[in-house]
Amino acid sequence: MASLALCVALVGFALARFVTQAVANPQLPMELATIEAAASYFPNSARLQARLAAALVENGIAPGESHEELSARAFTHATIAVRLAPANHEYRLLLAAAAELQGNLEEAEAALRESVRLAPKDTNAHWQMANLLLRMGKTEESLGEFHAVTTADPSRLPNVCALIWQATGADLKALDRVVSGEPQARVALALFLVGQSQFDAAAKVFSAVDRNVRLDAAESGRVIDAMLRAQQWGLAGRLWRETVAEPSAEANAEALLFWNGGFEQTPRKGLAQFDWQIGRSNYARVAISSVRARGGKNALRLSYLGIDTTRLDQEIQELVSVRPGASYRLEYFAKTGNLVTPEGPQIAILRPDNRAMIAASATIAPGSSDWQMMRVDFVAPPDAAAVLVTVRQTPRFSYVEPTQGIIWFDDFSLKAK
Repeated sequence: MASLALCVALVGFALARFVTQAVANPQLPMELATIEAAASYFPNSARLQARLAAALVENGIAPGESHEELSARAFTHATIAVRLAPANHEYRLLLAAAAELQGNLEEAEAALRESVRLAPKDTNAHWQMANLLLRMGKTEESLGEFHAVTTADPSRLPNVCALIWQATGADLKALDRVVSGEPQARVALALFLVGQSQFDAAAKVFSAVDRNVRLDAAESGRVIDAMLRAQQWGLAGRLWRETVAEPSAEANAEALLFWNGGFEQTPRKGLAQFDWQIGRSNYARVAISSVRARGGKNALRLSYLGIDTTRLDQEIQELVSVRPGASYRLEYFAKTGNLVTPEGPQIAILRPDNRAMIAASATIAPGSSDWQMMRVDFVAPPDAAAVLVTVRQTPRFSYVEPTQGIIWFDDFSLKAK
């Protein structure tokens, strides 16, 4: 009889444990009535009491039940869960939610503070605490909690920045306090500020980040791209050069007017905004060649495919920073090999916003020639701090004879007049 009783007890214990674990599992869909029945049958199960409190908070008011009744029941079961498992910080979070449902913000704050004390590294606890303090008007206190959140989980930085920006009425100092000093976080802050049209502030934050970090951060390219979309050509160009150029090269301002004029640098992925942009063409093969370079090791080679009505427009171009309204001379060298063309390509200077023509060089003559210097003088637009330098070949008529042969370009340089 004793053995039988023991077996029955063990079976009952195992069954009770199975029921408790199954019903308390938040991943399993469960009717509210089922959870209530289990919580009533096992009143000393903290997990079941917590599951019931969570269900009441999440599911809302049942038919025939008032808000006050719902919130009171949720708070009662959350309180029981905390009493049964006082060291469980997640139950404190649940208690805070139930208290806020009742409108008792002070009780919610006390529960969240205890949750943070029990689990100081739990990002969600700090997140809940920060949001509650913000809703209570305790903005200063919330900033420290938001700082803890962004430090532990940088992926939340955009949401936190947007929240603080709105809550504080675009307070830059408050925003700065919630972002950690980690370089990646500072770059992300700069990107957010660009999105708020705070261009000078964004540039200041971005420039303060270590150059090596900026070179490796994927967000750096996004900062420059966002500046360009906002037509902040000057700031974008300065930040790009501060990031890409070696510190020793920055002292030579004239050399930096036109970047990579000899095609010696390999464009950085995501940070090629002011470097050569070379794309595919239907009329020619475009490539950086290490054969027949004029200076250095490389030159740009344009090998025509012999397709009629040859056209070039956006296949080869570079965005160049300039001083609005200033006069410049662009010099470059070209070499031809068996070039046959009704009208050769030229170097065109375009506006960066609408690609309107500012100036253009003479067209390259057919035939074969050694390296020859060519130039184009232009005045930068008074309302733009950048221009596009592009290889352009525009047919005069709807049909012209195909262009054949090869052209090499090398040693582009830009000088202020």
